[in-house]
Amino acid sequence: MGERWIQECTEYLKQIREALAAEAPDRLELVRAMHGALLALNHSVWGWLQYVNNPDIMGKFTREELSEISSFLNKFAAEFIEYDIKVTKAGMVKGLSEMKQRQQSQQSFYV
Repeated sequence: MGERWIQECTEYLKQIREALAAEAPDRLELVRAMHGALLALNHSVWGWLQYVNNPDIMGKFTREELSEISSFLNKFAAEFIEYDIKVTKAGMVKGLSEMKQRQQSQQSFYV
């Protein structure tokens, strides 16, 4: 990872900040901003998984550092998942669950 990773993350941050600074974005711009934010999160989570799954890297952190990182990530994940549930419930009220059921019933079955 290293320098290139930092450059990629910096570019994602730039795009997120530009989206946040946009004045009166239209619906398409809002959806594009959400897409960019989710791509940035995906990129970051992938990097975190590489770190966490590498005992050589994790072994270099003190217990206190690991505790701080763990606390931050768990709080962030809990808030994100709570928001996910809230938006999913709102989507269900708007009929998105019915759309999904129709799509699933239209899927072909192959033998």
